[in-house]
Amino acid sequence: MDTLLIIYVFMLGAAFGSFALVLADRMHTGRDWVKGRSACDHCGHKLGPADLVPLISWTLQNGKCRHCSKRISVFYPLVELGLALAFVGSYILLPYDISGLNIARFVLWLLGLVIMTALVVSDLKWYLLPSRLVYPLVGLSSAHVALSYYTSNQSTLNFGLNMLVSLAIGSGLFWLLYQMSSGKWIGDGDYRLGVAMALFLGNPFHVWMSLFFASVLGLAVSVPVIVRAKDKLKVKIPFGPFLIMGLLLAYLFGERIVDWYSSAFLFL
Repeated sequence: MDTLLIIYVFMLGAAFGSFALVLADRMHTGRDWVKGRSACDHCGHKLGPADLVPLISWTLQNGKCRHCSKRISVFYPLVELGLALAFVGSYILLPYDISGLNIARFVLWLLGLVIMTALVVSDLKWYLLPSRLVYPLVGLSSAHVALSYYTSNQSTLNFGLNMLVSLAIGSGLFWLLYQMSSGKWIGDGDYRLGVAMALFLGNPFHVWMSLFFASVLGLAVSVPVIVRAKDKLKVKIPFGPFLIMGLLLAYLFGERIVDWYSSAFLFL
C-alpha cells in the first residue's frame, strides 16, 4: 500500500478535523462558517497560518496560545487526530474497491465523516445535534445510497425492502422514543441521525450492528460516569457520538462480521 498516499489521507483528515471544529462552533453561534477568521477563545486575537496547522501548531506551541499563553484544550488536536485516523481507516478498511462509481461513494462517505465530526463536537459541548448539520448529512447519505444501488447486484425490490427495514431499525425506534417521551428521553436529532445511518449502511443487519456497537460503547462510558457522580439524576451523557462511532464500525467492519458469523455459526 502506498505509504505516501496514506500520509496524504491522514493530513487531509486532520485538516478537515480542524474545519469540523470551526463548523460546529460557528453553527452554534450563528456566525458565517465560510467567511471570517478564527480567533483565540481567550484573548480574541485573530489566528494566522502558523496557529492553524492541524496537530502541529498545538504541539509546537505546547498547547498554548502564541499570543496570550493561555492553555488551549487538548480537545482540539484530539478531534483533528480522530478524523485523520477515521479517514485513514476508511481508506484502508473500506469494504469495496475504490474504482468507478465507488470513488464517488468514498468521497461522499468522507464528506459525511466531516459533518459527523462536527456533530460529535456539537453534542459533546452543547448536547445538540443541530438540524443544520443533520440535514446535509442525510443529503450526502441519500446520494451515497443511490450510488450503492447502481453498484449493487440486488434487484430493485430487494434493495428497496432492505432500505425500508434499515430506516425502520435506524430511525423508527428513536422516533417512537421521542414521541412517547415528548423529547425527554431522546432528542429529535437522534432519530434524524438514524436516517443518515440507515442510508449510509443500507443493510438491516449492519444498522442493527451499529446500534449494538453504540449501546455497548455508551454503557462502557456512561456506567462509570454515573457511578462516580454525586447527583446521578443530573448526569447528562450525549448519545450522538456513540451512534456515529457505531456507524463507523458497522460501515467498515459490518460485511466482514456478517461473513464471519455466517461461516462460523451458520456454516454458510
